[in-house]
Amino acid sequence: MKFTIEYHKEVIKDIRKLKFSNIQLIKLKKKVESISKNPLPKSHGGLGEPLRYDLKGLLKFRFDNNYRVVYKLVKDKGIMKIIIIGLRADSLVYKTVTYRK
Repeated sequence: MKFTIEYHKEVIKDIRKLKFSNIQLIKLKKKVESISKNPLPKSHGGLGEPLRYDLKGLLKFRFDNNYRVVYKLVKDKGIMKIIIIGLRADSLVYKTVTYRK
């Protein structure tokens, strides 16, 4: 089942701040589309990596080896909500996602 993709209103700001090239934006869109076909956690046969501790219930995937995309599933509505896109090496992604949940 393919999930409908929704974006948190701040994701556009994330993308602008990261200064993605057009090629990166196309790759990101393809990766999100690909993940949306099976966004469940890997433990359930999906492609997402579950987060732990305070972020339990959220999932992530890596993009372009340097970036992390954190998302939330609303299974009963079939929605995959992209919450934040940030640098993989920057722990600020996890601090920020707490406020956006």
